[in-house]
Amino acid sequence: MTSAQIRQSFLDFFREKQHSIVPSSSLLPDAPNLLFTNAGMNQFVPIFLGQQKPTWNPPRVADTQKCIRAGGKHNDLEDVGLDTYHHTFFEMLGNWSFGDYFKKEAIEWAWELVVERWKFPAQRLYATVYKPGPAEPSEFDREAHDHWARLFQDADLDPRIHVLTAGKADNFWMMGDTGPCGPCSELHVDLTPDGDTRGALVNKNDPRCFEIWNLVFIQFNANADATFTALPQRHVDTGMGFERVTAIIQGTKNLTDFSGTISNYETDIFRPIFDEIEKLSGKKYASTLPIVGQAPRLPGKEQGTRSGRPTTDPDQEKIDIAFRVIADHIRALSFAIADGIIPSNEGRGYVLRRILRRAVRYGRALEFHEPFFFKLVDVVAKTMGDVFPEVRAKQKTIQETIRREEEAFNKTLDKGIEVFSHYVTFVSEPTGQGAEPGSVGSRQLSGTAAFTLYDTYGFPLDLTELMARERGLTVDVAGFEKLMEEQRDRGRKAQKKSAIAVLDQYDTPTKFVGYDHVESAATLLGVLADSSRRQFAVFDISPFYAEMGGQVGDQGQARLEGRTLRIKNTFKRGNTFLHELDVPDVPTFTDFGGEAASLKLDIPRRRAIERHHTVTHLLHWALHEVVSRDAVQKGSYVGPSIFRARP
Repeated sequence: MTSAQIRQSFLDFFREKQHSIVPSSSLLPDAPNLLFTNAGMNQFVPIFLGQQKPTWNPPRVADTQKCIRAGGKHNDLEDVGLDTYHHTFFEMLGNWSFGDYFKKEAIEWAWELVVERWKFPAQRLYATVYKPGPAEPSEFDREAHDHWARLFQDADLDPRIHVLTAGKADNFWMMGDTGPCGPCSELHVDLTPDGDTRGALVNKNDPRCFEIWNLVFIQFNANADATFTALPQRHVDTGMGFERVTAIIQGTKNLTDFSGTISNYETDIFRPIFDEIEKLSGKKYASTLPIVGQAPRLPGKEQGTRSGRPTTDPDQEKIDIAFRVIADHIRALSFAIADGIIPSNEGRGYVLRRILRRAVRYGRALEFHEPFFFKLVDVVAKTMGDVFPEVRAKQKTIQETIRREEEAFNKTLDKGIEVFSHYVTFVSEPTGQGAEPGSVGSRQLSGTAAFTLYDTYGFPLDLTELMARERGLTVDVAGFEKLMEEQRDRGRKAQKKSAIAVLDQYDTPTKFVGYDHVESAATLLGVLADSSRRQFAVFDISPFYAEMGGQVGDQGQARLEGRTLRIKNTFKRGNTFLHELDVPDVPTFTDFGGEAASLKLDIPRRRAIERHHTVTHLLHWALHEVVSRDAVQKGSYVGPSIFRARP
């Protein structure tokens, strides 16, 4: 089967089981604690939490979900290229039940699809179920165990061999420290030539036996006191690695020949990208893999040391790693940019920049010294556009974004590599003497060197660590972080707008009436002082707009009995508006408060700000019409005399 047929077969199977087929959610997640959508369940979290009710009848769905795991808790970036199955971007096939079917149906349907429809040899399959270790939650998942045992027994296989147990780390899923959770069952496939390892490689991080499907049974709520209570509704949440199952089916000639190497990259998912890289570079992909760690010894088997085809050619090995890295990373960049995530210097944007620069650096192994990475977008759009039309719709935007990033990094990459090599010569000295810029001791690159490569040449820390590992070195990460923090401190001190650090006497919300009124009656609640002796008046009601979103705060005056206070800026702390006073040595809030006040804006100044606010929207509209629909405002400034709306 082609990869497209495998994906469609999965969806058709669950459509037959009365599942609604839903589209993938964006890689830009709704959850604030996630960098990227990293699992199929992300879009259904509100249902699991009871915040939303499912709208499908029956309440069961299936889909293929775009995922990126390249930052935060789930991060596969450093493994990409070095093995056959790690990716930054991948598809997760999944089916869900929201208070409908549970373990019996989920397990039986998994078996029906994998064994009966796709014809996986049952003797090569191993199911794992939850069995808690000391101090781990809940109890042995007898129900899941018995369903799997029955299926293996019906296939004339011994459940004691094919149904294994594992603890919390492998077979208990939690959304977080609290919230919905439950045991899970994983389905593993023995890919050794004889398929007779009797489960010895399950959960051993060995490419000859890996998990393809995880069935999560959400049946408990984790409480803040570390106890678990049963949920009123139980859910099913499954995830199957699309690239992995495609690799197994295609790498074994439709499950008939297990003598070759099973690799996600030896599929029609990646082959078109490899073809284009070969065309651009003049190099050939030879499927070699680096030596991996000592694998577990199998009963009666000779020990192997490679997860791929043996090679005595280290140059070819470097070429093949570069092929895999570049092919993986162009998919991640293309899909992320299509969903509106743009490379930048912070957050998820910086993760994309790291991925892109990692790919460009690996391009040097293929002798690319001019921008090449953006040229691979066309093949991604061609091969994936039917399933994910957003990649085809944003094709030109993706290309242009990557091209700009690539050109900028190319300007410093070769010089940075030269500087890195200079540092390495010092580290290589036996005593570490004379290595001031490069090392803090034998075999370690200093934090100063890593920071210089980052700050001057744009090398993300993980790229420097990668280059160091290739030379058998480590990096002084603590030293790097210390220098980074010192730079952040300098940046914070250099900001014209200093942080407001006022006393915490007030957290009462200020009622803002400035959209409808330019003056208003109010009550003075008090005056607060910060560490710089600046004074801030707090009122219960205010027509003054507080500085936010790049727009400056309002100015004006507050009239009280016997005095007039000049307001030179307005800020917001929580829901309280702070009106900065242009009068030195105003008494603190303990000296007065509760007085009636009349607040009035500097109206001409407000009108000028409003005009510039409108113009920023007009400019943004024009950028959408002329440049790109993906143009977004970054670092805007709206004041009375000027405006800035950086796209």
